[in-house]
Amino acid sequence: MAKMGMNSTPGTDDSRSPALHEKYFVGMILLVTAITYAATIRFDFVYDDFPQIVYNPFLRAWHYAPQYFVSSVWKQMAPLTPGNYYRPLFLLLSRVNYAIFAGRALGWHLVAVLMHLLVTWLTYQLVRKMTGQFTTAWLAALIFGVHPIHHEVVAWVSGTTESLFAILFLLAFLAYLQSREGAKVLWLTVSCALYALALLSKETAIILPVLVFAHGWIEFSPAGNEDRPRYGSRFRSAFGPAVLFLPIGLLYLLVRNRVLSGLGHSFSHVSAVSWLLTLPSILLFYVRNWFFPFRFSESYDLFYQSQPNFSQVILPAMILLALAAAIWMLRIRLGEKTVSLAVAWIVITLLPALDTFVFRPDELVHDRYFYVPSIGAALLVALFVQRIAKTRLGLFGQPSHVVLTGVALAVILVFFAGRAASFWSGDYALYSRAHQIAPLNRTAMNNLGAELMSRQELDGAEKLLETGYQLDPLDSRFSYNLGRLYYRKGDFEKAESYVLQAARLDPSLADTYVILGQIRLRQHRQKEAQDSLRHAVDLNPYSAPFHTSYGIVLALNGDCTDADQQFEAALALNPGDPLTTIQMFRCRASLAPATPPSTKPGQL
Repeated sequence: MAKMGMNSTPGTDDSRSPALHEKYFVGMILLVTAITYAATIRFDFVYDDFPQIVYNPFLRAWHYAPQYFVSSVWKQMAPLTPGNYYRPLFLLLSRVNYAIFAGRALGWHLVAVLMHLLVTWLTYQLVRKMTGQFTTAWLAALIFGVHPIHHEVVAWVSGTTESLFAILFLLAFLAYLQSREGAKVLWLTVSCALYALALLSKETAIILPVLVFAHGWIEFSPAGNEDRPRYGSRFRSAFGPAVLFLPIGLLYLLVRNRVLSGLGHSFSHVSAVSWLLTLPSILLFYVRNWFFPFRFSESYDLFYQSQPNFSQVILPAMILLALAAAIWMLRIRLGEKTVSLAVAWIVITLLPALDTFVFRPDELVHDRYFYVPSIGAALLVALFVQRIAKTRLGLFGQPSHVVLTGVALAVILVFFAGRAASFWSGDYALYSRAHQIAPLNRTAMNNLGAELMSRQELDGAEKLLETGYQLDPLDSRFSYNLGRLYYRKGDFEKAESYVLQAARLDPSLADTYVILGQIRLRQHRQKEAQDSLRHAVDLNPYSAPFHTSYGIVLALNGDCTDADQQFEAALALNPGDPLTTIQMFRCRASLAPATPPSTKPGQL
């Protein structure tokens, strides 16, 4: 059983709760969490799952595993484009999943749910150890486990990068907490090792030393002969453990810089002033979605601000200040140190998500970025509920008002969590919801247009994509998809003009040259089509369909020798592909020497 913490809320000392009660409550929390997201195991792959998992050739064989540690997550899509995501352990997890489940989405979703259950259990362990309060711990874990703000992480296979990072991050912090109770060298060594693994899962783990320092500062206990803590002693006490993590973080940054050719690459070229003006809206977004969890989506209409207007800058700042003031005034009643720890956890773990320069201008916020910070928010809510409840034991050895409030919260959160997760059941549901919630968001508009195209709803797709193009003609995604659209409609001249514009806007995108080759092939411009497809293969040699398409055009142009090489390259990336196999057979058959007619004995 966890030791009694220094931050026990007055009147709620439950450190002697029977172990049976603890196991019962924790088991019920995990069961409720599992039921909340059980429907997601029937979902299909959606959105980034297709390029990142379904069509990723590097997940199909173990001999690719070493490449995970020397390349970007998106190498298979854009090998020549500088990346921002170095996550080799996420790729390793995906390889394990692929080895077990291959393309069966059910298994991948089952792993996503199980990982969220593990994070929920670790949340309980974390709060239990930090506060010494069983009641606070189970209530915080319950709120965290079923909160609908986690819809992306649990219902979306690609979102497991957050839960994988959270598992290792929480284990690293728990090991640090254990080092404060004994065997300091051993547990700090374990914590540092887990920190390294967390960094290889997701770059946001870099802030763990800051969190360790904040915890040491808040939990500092002055010597017995000191009436007031000296800041020098407090700093040394907090900095001592934190500094041990710094060499690991530095080594990670050096490796990341080498692999990605830089620590990060900006998508948004905005000024620091514009970022500051936008910051209140970003912070209020997470506050609003936490406390009013019923309007979730993959995309949101939140954009950079250039002027200090009232609704997007001043009012959000005022609300945030009022919330901060309320927490400050309640800190003594709720437990000053515990409140400080909760706020520090929220603020510090959210910091990486505030580096919006590495995001697209229409993707400044996502609910998944609040996954780990929401542990601190759950702790704050649990403290508030526990403080306003009566302290008498009533239900299952717990304050009855706490149990009843927890049940009521769970019912509400489970309902909204199920609804939020349901939009991830398929691409059409996901993109329709995103466009409904964020009608001005370019990503939502483009994705829904492309999905309508795949459903053969060409008129609806055309209207949506043309609207997006008019709003932002410099977004290559609209011109690219409009090129695809008019190609399907048979207007090859219009299709080519849009695709060429997309190529000028983003010359590194190989897909553009594939569709350009297809357009030119339909116009009987075989040589130009061949040149376009060769350029696509040069830009991305890791796409099996690109090699196959290039090989087909080479064969049409009578070059079956080079075509055969392209088919072999395609099959090396995607073994057994039927289309490639058939095309290779035809090409090789045409290269085979003609069999001479048989002759009878004695004939010349």
